[in-house]
Amino acid sequence: MGEATLFLFKALLDILSVAVLLTFLFRLLKVDYFNPIVQGMMRITDIFTSGIRKLMKPIFGFDVASLLVVILLQSLAFYLIFFSGNVKFEFFTMISWALYSTLLLSLRMMWWSLLIGIIISWVAPSSTHPAIKVIQQMSDKISSPFRLFLPPMGGLDFSPILAFLILQFLQMALRSLSLSSGLPIALSIGY
Repeated sequence: MGEATLFLFKALLDILSVAVLLTFLFRLLKVDYFNPIVQGMMRITDIFTSGIRKLMKPIFGFDVASLLVVILLQSLAFYLIFFSGNVKFEFFTMISWALYSTLLLSLRMMWWSLLIGIIISWVAPSSTHPAIKVIQQMSDKISSPFRLFLPPMGGLDFSPILAFLILQFLQMALRSLSLSSGLPIALSIGY
């Protein structure tokens, strides 16, 4: 396989991983299921996750089937990179790299949805576009646990700042763990 072909397959696997992980976050954060964007993403990704979901039911609101599919997709992507000769193949190493990549990607997606949600609340707070509604719901659900520690003060909500700090800390800690495991960070989608 040529380098361009490997890049294409890795890019397709990464795009599919992002889509499945996004639906995982939709389910985890309990965004509006009747939003057309959410329904479309669920229909597309259910092609890949429905078989596993029949075997593995959600545990405490975690869609384990979607997470498993993303880890398998990332493992396959790292296995394809093995064919290029850049990485030596070890089964458990590839699985741990896929797990780290999945966790890093999910933290990064939460960070960006929080940031975009905050910007949207300043720029277009009353927009009814389905994409904006989903991002606002995700942002609100991510920062809502932090409102227990920092309730709104004088009309200003400081809980997203605490959420940013915690998400950034988790990303840095997970990145250092993944680097110590030998993960080629440039090949990880979550970097």
